[in-house]
Amino acid sequence: MRQLFIVALLGVATALPAQDDLLSLLGEEEEDLVIMTDASFKTTRVINSHSLENVAHGVLDFKIGHRFGFLNEGFNEFFGLDQATIRLG
Repeated sequence: MRQLFIVALLGVATALPAQDDLLSLLGEEEEDLVIMTDASFKTTRVINSHSLENVAHGVLDFKIGHRFGFLNEGFNEFFGLDQATIRLG
């Protein structure tokens, strides 16, 4: 236990030479580069919510949605699969 404490104390107390000096970073000027995003999401829906994407002109947006019943209904409702609804479109 004592050796573990000494190793931990030495690990915390040592200096980290890999870090840069913050004052030297102030003098460096960084080029303002604007990167435009082409598509934040690949579709207009993210899981069950809307995304900020719009359908492009000439693109068919076809979605298949499944809604199931509750799993805790048991075997009488086939564990939620009996109440399944499917939406195409």
